[in-house]
Amino acid sequence: MAETKNVIWAGLDVGKASFVAALDDASATERRKVTSLPCRKFKRNQDELKKFFQWAQELFPEAEIRIVMESTGCYSQQLDGWIGELHPDVAVTIENAGNIHAFIQSLNLPHKTDRLDAQAIARFGTERQPKPTPRPSKTILVLRDLCHTRTALIKAKVEFQNRQETLSEPFSIEINKQTILMLEEKIKEVERKIKECAKSNSDIRREIELMCTLPGVSFVSASEIIAELGSLKQYSAKELSSLSGLAPRIKESGSSVHASYMSRRSSGRLRQILYLDSMIGVKNIPVLQEFHQRLLEKGKKKMTARCACMRKMLLILRSIVVHQRPYRPDFSKKVINSI
Repeated sequence: MAETKNVIWAGLDVGKASFVAALDDASATERRKVTSLPCRKFKRNQDELKKFFQWAQELFPEAEIRIVMESTGCYSQQLDGWIGELHPDVAVTIENAGNIHAFIQSLNLPHKTDRLDAQAIARFGTERQPKPTPRPSKTILVLRDLCHTRTALIKAKVEFQNRQETLSEPFSIEINKQTILMLEEKIKEVERKIKECAKSNSDIRREIELMCTLPGVSFVSASEIIAELGSLKQYSAKELSSLSGLAPRIKESGSSVHASYMSRRSSGRLRQILYLDSMIGVKNIPVLQEFHQRLLEKGKKKMTARCACMRKMLLILRSIVVHQRPYRPDFSKKVINSI
């Protein structure tokens, strides 16, 4: 009978220039105090990452190392990519920062330091046993970078457009006008690169083409959804609903007024894309239009009804992709009624 390896959870507190690592033996019969877990600081580069693995293996020879870190945008994603290149067999979880924060608060630690955060994250791994985060493909990472660049350019363009009416000096007006034209050209250029990148991968191209059959969804917006979430095939309807941040979260306490609100546990950019797509989608998808009207008649606020339609729209997109069938009104109705 094969021996079961000891499992060591490494909690990483990741920053721009460095990361702090702590190790917790999940197989130990007695748990050590969180503040006594072995801990060490490393620079955030590939050479230092090798030193981290050497250090962990020296402390726990022959143990299986699992890594958990909170989401810190590009820093945690880049570190995860390096780990995949160096040790592709090591499971890595990039956990929602809100979940990590709530867990750290529950430990009632005396201070707030990088060292204590890393130790608490390691204990989070031991106690919660989070599932590994699927590692995005190179195409997805490039697509995400391009989409974020597009978002930044659009934001800059809107800022310059908002300044137009406040300017009176001719030179400033002309510079503002030229900058807007330049930004518009750069946005078009980035959009061309997004399409090239998406079409370079046959699976991603097929998924985006299917998504584009849904009214309101363009090639670029479908690419942005894929860039934020990866393939929609990998999620169940419940997982995707939760991941979108659009699922309602119920709040009640004793006899006080019960309420629900949007969880917001997702990328704000994803919700922005779905909001813009739903402006056209609700008008052109009959069953979604009926659903929206029904919510308004029940007394729901306009934004509440809109958010509900955004979530339904995302779930319809998932069903289209999973079943590999373009949008049809009767298919959409079946999906809506089952959600």
